[in-house]
Amino acid sequence: MMVKSIIHYAAMAAGGLLLSAASALAGPVYTFTTSQGVQPSNVGTITLTQINSTTVDVFVDLSDTTLPAPQYGFINTGGPHTPFAFNLAGTESGVSATFLQPSGGTYTFGVFSLSTGNGDATPFGTFGISINSTAGNGSANAYYGDLDFRVTRISGLSTDDFVANSELAYFAADLTNGTNTGSQAWETRVSAVPEASTWAMMILGFFGVGFMAYRRKGQAALRLA
Repeated sequence: MMVKSIIHYAAMAAGGLLLSAASALAGPVYTFTTSQGVQPSNVGTITLTQINSTTVDVFVDLSDTTLPAPQYGFINTGGPHTPFAFNLAGTESGVSATFLQPSGGTYTFGVFSLSTGNGDATPFGTFGISINSTAGNGSANAYYGDLDFRVTRISGLSTDDFVANSELAYFAADLTNGTNTGSQAWETRVSAVPEASTWAMMILGFFGVGFMAYRRKGQAALRLA
């Protein structure tokens, strides 16, 4: 009876862990390393990381942003361009952003903010969500630095919810190298690393299969005896 009770509670605990892991809504870590557009293909890397069931961190690591002569920066050029844009599957209602870099979205020449009202990035099509800036147009008003912000959706958000638009672009940015400006897009999702909760579900699944096999083997032995 004692062995039976231990097995029973172990199974309940495993089930609880599985439910906990599943409820975390954890998407994998996605990275985008190759871009295309006016600038070279290696302007920087975008990484998506699940923070919790409603929040994803978006980190745009531009190549060589060290002062006093950084290589790339985010700009406004006017017309159908925005400093940064992307799409989300599902509703855009209840979506907000918290800026980590620059802190609060504020830099020397302007302030970044999230908008669900526009997201044009010619020639890479239209996006549902954009990161806009209050800065003036041109390289002289650019933000030369990496962009790091967290997107939250009240109804839930996963890294898998960041999807390509009709032009097959996941992200687009309006960039400058100090002289030349132009749109850049990231179209290839190059890697996916499972989150800890995903590994937990896999391990518990293997445990469950092994336990069931062991139990059936024991029952067969008892019948033969």
